[in-house]
Amino acid sequence: MEKTRVTVVRHGETEWNLSRRVQGQKNSNLTNTGIRQAEYTSQALKDEKFDVLYSSDLQRARETAEIINKPHNLEHRIDIDLRERNFGIMEGLTLDEVQEKMPEVYAGYRQRDENFTIPDGENLLQLYKRVKNCANRIVKENEGKNILIVTHGGVLDCILRMVFDYPLSGIRKFSLYNASINRFSVLKEVWLLEEWGNINHHQTRILSLDA
Repeated sequence: MEKTRVTVVRHGETEWNLSRRVQGQKNSNLTNTGIRQAEYTSQALKDEKFDVLYSSDLQRARETAEIINKPHNLEHRIDIDLRERNFGIMEGLTLDEVQEKMPEVYAGYRQRDENFTIPDGENLLQLYKRVKNCANRIVKENEGKNILIVTHGGVLDCILRMVFDYPLSGIRKFSLYNASINRFSVLKEVWLLEEWGNINHHQTRILSLDA
C-alpha cells in the first residue's frame, strides 16, 4: 500500500488580514502581497506532480489555488467543508471591536471553550469535526495519490490538532503563515507531519520588494 501525500497551503494575505479583521466565511480580497505569495508558492510547487487539487469555495482560497494551479492545470475541486470557521456576528470586526461591542462573545472566543457557539456561527468542536471528516474523506477518495489542498488558517489548525491529538482548548503554539506549505503523509489512516509552515519560497523576496 502506497502512502497518500497531502500538501496543504493557506491562502495568501488578504486586506482583512492586514486590518486584523475577523474573516470567517466572508470574503476579503487578496492584497498585492497576497497575490505575490501565491505566485511564489506556485513557483515552489511547479515541478511537483500533483494528482488532484481541492480548495475551499471562499474567494481568497479559490483565487490562491487558481494561481498555484497554473503550471499544473489540474481539475479544481471545490469543497465547502474546507471553509474557514463561521465566526457569525464577529465577522468583519477587529477583535478590539468585538471586545468593546460584545464582551461576552469575546470572552467565550478567547477561552477556547470547544462548546461555545458564536452567535450565528460555529463552535470549535463543530469546526473540528467538519475538518476532520473532510480531510479523511479526501484522503480515502484519493488513496496513494499526491493531493494539493488550498484552505484557511483555522482548517490547518484543526488538521494539526487532529494529527497530534492536541486539545481544541490548548493555546496555539505553532505558526499559521499565509501561503505556507505544510506537508503530511497518510498510511492506513495514520497521518504523519512531514513539513510545517514553510515560507522560505516567498518570505525573502516579498520583504525585499516591500523594503
